[in-house]
Amino acid sequence: MTLTRISSFGRPMAALLGVLTLAAASLVAQPASAHPGSASQAGSSVHQGSGYVALGDSYAAGEGLTPFVSGTEGPGGCHRSAEESYPAVLADSGQRSFARLRSVACSGAVTADLVTTRPGSARPPQLAALDARTKTVTVTIGGNDTGFGLIFGDCVYSPDPILQAGLAGPGCAARNDTDVTKRIVALSGDPGAPAVSDIVPLPVLLAQIDALSPRATIYLTGYPSMFGKKTTDAAGCRVSSVAPLYVAGSDAAWIRSKATELNATIRSAATAARATGIDVRYADVAKSFRGHNLCDRKASWLNGVVLTSTAPPQLSQATFHPTARGQRAYAKAVLKAADLRQHWPSGIRPGL
Repeated sequence: MTLTRISSFGRPMAALLGVLTLAAASLVAQPASAHPGSASQAGSSVHQGSGYVALGDSYAAGEGLTPFVSGTEGPGGCHRSAEESYPAVLADSGQRSFARLRSVACSGAVTADLVTTRPGSARPPQLAALDARTKTVTVTIGGNDTGFGLIFGDCVYSPDPILQAGLAGPGCAARNDTDVTKRIVALSGDPGAPAVSDIVPLPVLLAQIDALSPRATIYLTGYPSMFGKKTTDAAGCRVSSVAPLYVAGSDAAWIRSKATELNATIRSAATAARATGIDVRYADVAKSFRGHNLCDRKASWLNGVVLTSTAPPQLSQATFHPTARGQRAYAKAVLKAADLRQHWPSGIRPGL
């Protein structure tokens, strides 16, 4: 029995194979490519136009929140939620800054996918959606670059010895810390930062966005903290309602600390770019999610491991992605960064 590592935020696992019983389960992930080729660009936008362009990964696409925009569904698709991604929520908020949305956010995207078409892919770089008329840009990127999708697969374990036979077990912090730290530093673009394949430093990315859309205000979002400090029981944080799957408390704390480091890097990139004259603002998503992470004080706005079927077991694409309420929390963070708090749309009003 094997559980392969989750391949990315965009596709944590394509399928679970085998039989799930009270005594045992076979959790076999069928990882999908994060960058499949596709000649069709149908459904690249929710609302046609170039006033507001949404860039980024599955957290911007709204992975798991069906129905998806036509042309983005299916294996290898970008999986853009037609109604519940935070760009769609913003576009429907009535705020002029977010009118005429074109979303090119794509599940599995890394920073390189914003600036280039990679080998084996017919999908154009996301920045191709920008032009001189673009007035607003939102960007959610960096989670896949730092390997967070891999981390989640490596951190899940079970106290059931039969189930655990197919899992890596606790201790993912020690196994992954060096690589994740290196990748976060590479994203920063700081002097002396390592060059990592497929990672475009955020300052470089922001400069390119500004060059293509010099009139645009750019909202660069962070990520949730992912885990709170409230463990489910002695085994840690339970991340499935149908199987005894957990993340150990120490590993959850480590993921939380790495999310904090990633957010600090994203915030610093926005601050540095703003100092050069680029109109970029950091949207503090972690603050909007406060109390609503996995194993937190209140109801989680993030999914754990979600099965759509147990006969045979089938993993939902929503696994480890924001719920619809989580996407509204993202929209709330962007509106706050835009200083539009006096105009909260009712669906994303603070406290709802």
